[in-house]
Amino acid sequence: MNYIIAFTAAERDTLEKGRALLSSERLDFVQIIDTRVEDLKSLAAIVGRTSSLTTDLGFSSFPRTLDTLAAKLSNQGIEEVVNLPVKASLGRSFTVSKLHLFGFLIKLAQQGWLITIYEEILDCYHAILFSLMAEDLYISIISDSDGKESWTRRATRDLVVMWEERTNAEATSFAPLLQQLWDVRHTLVPTLGTLLGTVELLKLSFRLPDEWHSFLDEHGGEEEVVWALDEFLFSLSYEQLSNLHEIMDAKGIQTVSRSEALDLLKLRSGQLLEGSDSEDLAAIRLYRSFLRRNGLARLRRDADRKGPRRTLEQQLLLHLWKHTTQA
Repeated sequence: MNYIIAFTAAERDTLEKGRALLSSERLDFVQIIDTRVEDLKSLAAIVGRTSSLTTDLGFSSFPRTLDTLAAKLSNQGIEEVVNLPVKASLGRSFTVSKLHLFGFLIKLAQQGWLITIYEEILDCYHAILFSLMAEDLYISIISDSDGKESWTRRATRDLVVMWEERTNAEATSFAPLLQQLWDVRHTLVPTLGTLLGTVELLKLSFRLPDEWHSFLDEHGGEEEVVWALDEFLFSLSYEQLSNLHEIMDAKGIQTVSRSEALDLLKLRSGQLLEGSDSEDLAAIRLYRSFLRRNGLARLRRDADRKGPRRTLEQQLLLHLWKHTTQA
């Protein structure tokens, strides 16, 4: 049995502050919070009781090791839910349930009830959301591997830790990098078809950390990275962007804004990779964009089609792993 910590210290502190603020006027909201907290504690206990991924039950003549587990995960199609270990599937449900709890607190803050702790609630929400994104990212990377790459063992180890403990230290290192690029993309790359490419424009930015400049210096000349970067920045798929460039060439148009791009492509706002609702939290739009880009990349790999076969997030994480290993 592996004990799962239902809430981090920051999450417990935020929940207690929320209860205190609501206790004088909205006991109905306090009851909802208390019920959901108890449910999450029960679910965490169930996740903890499920079989450990690192326990060898003696069914095989070969002992289970991290290397054999890495090979199994890369070969069995873990992107399909039926192939996920029970601990991983239940644990993910636990994480999603916790995300909804803090999403409820966000709604209360937006209505004015918890406005004084809104930023603390948002920090907790982002941490949970990025842990889900990290899990999806690791699964997609491992599923695309042959089990022999230098980073496979590390990726498998980190994914197993996520599944065993429902914690993810790695997300704290790459999540801010993604959020920073997402936040500056509207001002940094306001139009499509500028004389400078996206890589060159990003290199001119003083608002991005050194890790991005290192990544772009090393990989910015690779076609696959440029394609993935364009999808990330413009919220249009490689196929949509290719179609747009053809339309611009035919009409003799040099540059277009994002809204003009939608008009030229005759797209609805919902067909953007980030979705249509600009009122959604930025982190939600980023996560939605990642899921859609990841799905498209997988389809291109399977069909051997042109376009990015890894998302920008995959490219960045592999870059960070490479330099961490070398260090």
